[in-house]
Amino acid sequence: MRACMPRYSNERKAAVLKKLLPPINRSVPSVSTEEGISGAV
Repeated sequence: MRACMPRYSNERKAAVLKKLLPPINRSVPSVSTEEGISGAV
């Protein structure tokens, strides 16, 4: 049985990506921890 992945709004996706891209350039682990996004695939 496969677990359902949560759906994120386009606004939330954009906000998270903004943290990862220049000029902020935060690491994926730090942003995922802060946002509560699992790193498991």
